[in-house]
Amino acid sequence: MDNASSKSTAVLWQKLGLSILCAVLFAVLVLMVFATAFVHDLVDKISVDNGGDHIEGTLSSSEIDDIMKDETVSSDYTGETMHPTDATIETLPLQMIDNPDVINIMLVGQDRRPGESRQRSDSMILCSLNKKTHAFTMISFLRDTYVTIPEHPAQKMNAAYALGGMSLLTETLATNFGVHLDGCIEVDFGGFTKIIDMLGGVDINLTQKEADWLNKTEGHNLSAGLNHFDGALALSYSRIRKLDMDAMRAQRQRKVITSLINAYKGNTVFSMITLAGDILDTGLIKTNMSKSQILSYVSSLFPLLSDSKITSKQIPISGTYEEVGVLGNIRDVKVIKDMDANRKLLQELLG
Repeated sequence: MDNASSKSTAVLWQKLGLSILCAVLFAVLVLMVFATAFVHDLVDKISVDNGGDHIEGTLSSSEIDDIMKDETVSSDYTGETMHPTDATIETLPLQMIDNPDVINIMLVGQDRRPGESRQRSDSMILCSLNKKTHAFTMISFLRDTYVTIPEHPAQKMNAAYALGGMSLLTETLATNFGVHLDGCIEVDFGGFTKIIDMLGGVDINLTQKEADWLNKTEGHNLSAGLNHFDGALALSYSRIRKLDMDAMRAQRQRKVITSLINAYKGNTVFSMITLAGDILDTGLIKTNMSKSQILSYVSSLFPLLSDSKITSKQIPISGTYEEVGVLGNIRDVKVIKDMDANRKLLQELLG
């Protein structure tokens, strides 16, 4: 082959390679545009609060009174009491836990029935994902924990959501624990039941005590060990209250979420996006995050969950708080006696 033919062949291959590269880039571009449009469509289905919905804003004085009346203490109560001056809460100076690789989203469970105003948050689970290590951490903040609530008297932590929605809950978490929230997501219990059913139910490992309790109170015939729950039974399990302590209740809620995550870890991105679309179509999920935030988190965090290691904790830590029957006019309160230990744990997990 002469030089002219060799050069001609080389030029031909270069043009062919360039054409293939352009075709591949074009296909990728089309796929990106399609994916972006699809994700935008999903995001449009999420109920984003603009300040007027029940998940944000301060309630009227009468609504606040209605929420607080549940804390009325019977005049004939004779159990353990504590004076508010003995339950001081250290809040300042407080260094915020700041790690740019960590995204913190608070899941808020609320028992708000149709026609009711915003209620206390029945459950608060901080879901934290480290983009660098892929560590996924769930931390239940026990609802009866006595905390400082900005611009309000100290109260149980679940009152923050009732008094000022997601924004006040975010401030309360920062003020007491130095934890920054990137956003909040709320699902009421009716929505929780429907979402679990859409996901095909959940597998839960029951203790004998839990099985006996659900059989007695719900009329089931469950046994200790692995059981498959539909949405209604998963909700009943998550809300078991009088069997043991509130910390165990919070642990059960985290078990449900962990089981769901583990069940779907092996699914394809396409199947998960399709499922997410079906769930978002229901309008059951509400958030204070902007659409641009949601898009950013979907693109950066979703792929990391497949190989993430799940850690489950609670705040306050067992042994660092005191159970008090009555504190001032508040019933059944958890007063943190070692706030430093709780902040250190959060720093280790999130910092």
